[in-house]
Amino acid sequence: MNFFKRAMKYCFRQRLRSLLLFLTFTLLSTTVLIAISSKEAVQQGTKQIKETVGASVRIEIDTNDMNNYGSAEDYGNGASGYTYNGDFITQKIVDKIAGLGKVIGYNAKSSEGFWGIPQSFEPLPGMINASGLATPYQSLLDSSLDTKFLNGTYKLEEGRHIKPDDKYVALISKELADKNNLAVDDKITFQNGIDEAGTSTFTIVGIFSGTEGLTHSAITPDGIPANLGYIDVNSLKEIYELQGYDYLDVYTHTPEEAKELMETIKNLPEVKGKTFVFNVNTEDFDLVSTPLSSFGSMIDAAVLLITVIGSLVIILLLVLWTRGRKKEIGILLAIGRSKVEIIGQLLSENILIGLLSMGATACLSNILTDKIGRYIIGKAGESVTDITVSIATPDMVRVYGIGLLLVCFAVFVASYTVIRLKPKDILTKMDYSF
Repeated sequence: MNFFKRAMKYCFRQRLRSLLLFLTFTLLSTTVLIAISSKEAVQQGTKQIKETVGASVRIEIDTNDMNNYGSAEDYGNGASGYTYNGDFITQKIVDKIAGLGKVIGYNAKSSEGFWGIPQSFEPLPGMINASGLATPYQSLLDSSLDTKFLNGTYKLEEGRHIKPDDKYVALISKELADKNNLAVDDKITFQNGIDEAGTSTFTIVGIFSGTEGLTHSAITPDGIPANLGYIDVNSLKEIYELQGYDYLDVYTHTPEEAKELMETIKNLPEVKGKTFVFNVNTEDFDLVSTPLSSFGSMIDAAVLLITVIGSLVIILLLVLWTRGRKKEIGILLAIGRSKVEIIGQLLSENILIGLLSMGATACLSNILTDKIGRYIIGKAGESVTDITVSIATPDMVRVYGIGLLLVCFAVFVASYTVIRLKPKDILTKMDYSF
């Protein structure tokens, strides 16, 4: 009987041992493959983030230069202040910048936002709930580029985001919508402030989640995140008769492109000479990509740890099992079987199990890839919408090849502890084997 037939018979006869080794091989190779494919998916996600918020140029009105303010004004009751007389970022400037090359997105916000007193609905209550308490709504051009949506803090559950051409639309939290039985396309009305007689009505275009569990210990309703929503800037300009935007973020792919874009913007006829300040900003990309970067680093550490521990476990199992077969090896040597043939049998046993585990690994890995993709998208927020997590053939070949080399190394290490002895020495020491 040749060594390959003996190997097959041994695997079938020692079914528990074969099953344990099969599971060890399968779990180890599946884990490594999933980790490698997850690393590639993280790289896809990082690339998508760069295409959304890789870097940006921030254009702001210069509020630090006192030359941009008029004389002190008396507001009555001993109060006084100054009015900003400098330039604002107008829609004409925004439209001009939006048409430049390398611009992949832009967003403007009002620093003050809209403070309205709810009229047609009730905000979530705080510790103090007197009538006439206003709640703030951030005003912006494009809510999809707001950092809280990009980094996954908030997630759009229903409807759509606010877009630059919207007017009198709002995004509200799911908690607020549930409390008031509000849905997309419903309308909400506010009084325009404590000293204002007018009201403003907004159409709900979207409902977002992410505020759940953040309502603790708020003194007034404006301190509860679920009461804080978003409105478009066009309606805010009309309500408060604003001249323009306080600042504008213009997104591009890389910090290098952002620097070039900043110089281009500075020299636009619509911008040159205006009282603006300019900065290159990579904070949004850093903030949004941090969860993915952390996940990627964790994957690198996991692959290394799993490989080292898995290798040690396999070597230990094979050494223990081979030492437990001293009698069998001694008899084979005594009847004239060569050491090469015995090592060939040991290799055949383990490689055969390894080959079977390859098929199981491929099936199990493909089942898990979708779940991994959804998890990564969840970690990345709305800046990553589509990730393909797949097991690449080169990765499979590499993992299986390293696995087979590991098995061969483990078999040689395990068999050396026994095969180096003479048949007589092996058989006479049987009482002391373990």
